[in-house]
Amino acid sequence: MPDMTARELRQKYLEFFQSKGHLLHPSGSLVPYDVTGRLDESLLFNGAGMVQFKPYFRGIAEPPSKRLTNCQKCVRTGDIEEIGDLTHLSFFEMLGNFSFGDYFKKEAIAFSWEFLTSSEWLGLDPKRLSFTVFEEDDESLDHWASHLQAAGIDPSTRVYRLGEDTNYWPAGAFSSGPPGPCGPNTEMFYWVLDSEPPPSGPYLREDWSRDEAAGKWLEVWNDVFIQYEWKGGLRDPSRPDKGYEKQGMDDLPFQSVDTGMGLERTITVLNGKRSVYDNDLFEPLFRALSEVVSPDVRERAGDWATGHSEKAKAGRVIADHIRSACLCIGDGILPSNTGRGYVLRRLIRRAVLKGDRALGIGEVFLWKLYEGVAEALGGVYDELVSRREVIVETLKNEEELFRGTLAKGIGELSHYLKLARRTPQAGTMPGPLAFQLYDTYGFPLEVTQELCAEAGIEVEVDGFYEALKEAQERSRAARGNATVYGGVVLRFDLSVLSGQQDDAKPTPTRFVGYDATETQATIVGACQVEGGQLAVALDQTPFYAESGGEVSDTGVIEGEGFRLEVLDLIKQDGVYVHLAEPDFDATGLTQEALIQKLFRQAVTARVDAPRRRKITRNHTATHLLHAALRQVLGKHVTQAGSLVAPDHLRFDFTHSKGMTPVELAEVERLVNERVLEARPVQVHSDVPIAEAKKRGAMALFGEKYGDTVRMIEVPGFSLELCGGCHVRNTAEIGLFKVLHESSAASGVRRIEAVTGEGAYEWVRQMESTLREASSKLKAQAAELPGAIERLQEQLRDERKRLERLRSQASSASPENVVGVEGIELAVESLTDADMQETTLAADRLVEGNPKRVAVVAGTSNGKVMLVAKVGEEARSRGAHAGNLVRDLAKIVGGGGGGRPDFATAGGKDPSRVNEALSIAAAALRKQVQ
Repeated sequence: MPDMTARELRQKYLEFFQSKGHLLHPSGSLVPYDVTGRLDESLLFNGAGMVQFKPYFRGIAEPPSKRLTNCQKCVRTGDIEEIGDLTHLSFFEMLGNFSFGDYFKKEAIAFSWEFLTSSEWLGLDPKRLSFTVFEEDDESLDHWASHLQAAGIDPSTRVYRLGEDTNYWPAGAFSSGPPGPCGPNTEMFYWVLDSEPPPSGPYLREDWSRDEAAGKWLEVWNDVFIQYEWKGGLRDPSRPDKGYEKQGMDDLPFQSVDTGMGLERTITVLNGKRSVYDNDLFEPLFRALSEVVSPDVRERAGDWATGHSEKAKAGRVIADHIRSACLCIGDGILPSNTGRGYVLRRLIRRAVLKGDRALGIGEVFLWKLYEGVAEALGGVYDELVSRREVIVETLKNEEELFRGTLAKGIGELSHYLKLARRTPQAGTMPGPLAFQLYDTYGFPLEVTQELCAEAGIEVEVDGFYEALKEAQERSRAARGNATVYGGVVLRFDLSVLSGQQDDAKPTPTRFVGYDATETQATIVGACQVEGGQLAVALDQTPFYAESGGEVSDTGVIEGEGFRLEVLDLIKQDGVYVHLAEPDFDATGLTQEALIQKLFRQAVTARVDAPRRRKITRNHTATHLLHAALRQVLGKHVTQAGSLVAPDHLRFDFTHSKGMTPVELAEVERLVNERVLEARPVQVHSDVPIAEAKKRGAMALFGEKYGDTVRMIEVPGFSLELCGGCHVRNTAEIGLFKVLHESSAASGVRRIEAVTGEGAYEWVRQMESTLREASSKLKAQAAELPGAIERLQEQLRDERKRLERLRSQASSASPENVVGVEGIELAVESLTDADMQETTLAADRLVEGNPKRVAVVAGTSNGKVMLVAKVGEEARSRGAHAGNLVRDLAKIVGGGGGGRPDFATAGGKDPSRVNEALSIAAAALRKQVQ
């Protein structure tokens, strides 16, 4: 009997559950969005079929059917070091059937039994099946027992009670949480040994556990019965690692079923194979891999799917990682140094290293394996085909980027390892060195750890992360160091700022700038900083301190007898530190005296309101731009950085290639459409973070948020978590204009744009440029394209003419070179040549030969041009260019003359050119005798 293919198993499973009233649901993205579009920020990747259905399980969204089935693409990288053996994968497919308040244990177990054992479906021998249930789940045990008894099998030899670590979801949740939905699960196993029959007779749990640990029983399916809400809280809120204190378990409003059958693992078991790579999903990939390695490497690797050589193992790593990479990129994940992008980059670079070091592939090759992935999975996941260009280009770009530093990085690491081997006690690589490999050469920490482990060297992980943290802090540093009474510090000493001697610090500043640009305040601290500026703290302020890409406000702080110009702000520990330039001439005080005067002074703090309005226009415009980009380019677009200044905005976003003019135009149109609609900009303050996420508010990946957040909403278009300043209505933006789109980093694009007065100024400058162009081209603005096209055509013609001229001049060779009384006479005839071309030919014939005389005739449009050029020595012998062309011109019906060294003439009879040139020698002889 031929092996079942993965494609057949996938199709059988989905058809079976559709026949049982289940609606076929598409796979969710590898980015863990749920069915409402909310990103599950607790996960990097979608690693289970139920992730996208969480709103259905929780009853906060209505499913299209109470019964669903699907095949979910999944990525898990927790065991990445194990990948390459015969059982581990980072990308896999999870077959699942789900019930939301419909059927429960009885029906779920019945479905599983039928699909596994019915000859219409998988037709497995029931004697080769065994089952485990949660130790307190009598109901599931009874249901399995009834099916086994009907098949003539003693249930005590095939179904076993196990603890919560293996048969509860989440694992261990019955006792330890975490809070949330949970329930027991039952697992199904298949006897994989053909050389040994499945056990019969008395067969206790201990016997089963021994054989399962020996790999004789392999899991093929898991049914989870979600029926409880686990109640409890952290034992110590300051120490989450201490776990949860259980307070009880309540029944959920309805009971649900979540099942999972790993496609690759199950097809391996069913076909009696020992490797999850030994199936039709990997065959096209291994075929493609064989084409990029040398024949010698291919032969020494053995069977890619099952071989035990290091080369075969490397091939499996590459095959697994390229599947994950292609599917991730297909879902909009791009290589980066954070989050999902970092995992993707790690997978790609690990595959490159395996190919380079183990298989000797010294060229960019990963993209060549794409077709193998597409052949196996393109018919299942459309994005693999529709995003082919993005996937291939991203793989190429990322590998080229890494290979640019790979040799140097390997050399640096090899040098260290060579030294380490000579020093027995040096068994650990310093963390800063590992960080240098990461920062300079692009080696992910985990890759460095793997390479070091081969040499028996450990990496100091804590030191790596300390170096990483220091680098991040340096990149986020504000604008230099502050000087407090002559001392240089990295951060403001807030106790000095407060003017106190007991380490007291100013209390956090109350920010009132959302509602006002001017307020009365009291100075609660002041000190001197570098460059003669002052640092001033107020009890409340309307000044916004730079955050989230929005630049700080500027303005003035005024009090009795003094005025401070606020140039910048730094927010530290909740205190807004105003960096200000004092007007000493107006105060008549020294800096020391002024600082003493400022403390506890009542002041008016006034923001530069026109500048603030420009900033708010640009900030709200970035939100509209973000939403428009996601609508035009796809949901993979996320903010990667921004600058919101008064004169322009800059927005960095994840995308693998440059935008087309059509895409840019559409983005710009969408933003301006929202502006013209004059939509209100709604501010939602103090929103619980859970509620904000539930509503689908966009959050910056990796940002930390408090228990409550501030949301900015443009109804029906944009909803983001944001602490910045915004317009009250999109109409205030006036006009949005994109200036540039460019690359900011690998996988990151950048848009620069202007709004309001900036956009008006851009339009004004463009009009001025158009008027100037119109004047110079003598055409109306609407006629400029045609005028430019005509000018370009003329330029092309002139370039062709010049090229022809150069070609004739460079290739010209005299038809006749004769000696005349010790002087060389070179004669040349050119057709379709003007005076310039004819002159260049004469110049070339004489160049470098002072004894030579050149006579060149050129004909064009019924006219004759004659040019004579005489070398210096020939001229001293009496040769005269002017007299020479005059004699020749008479024959072609014209006249002319000129200097002794150079002369031109014209004629009207091209038919006599050869006759004229034939008398040149006689004419020259008369001159030099």
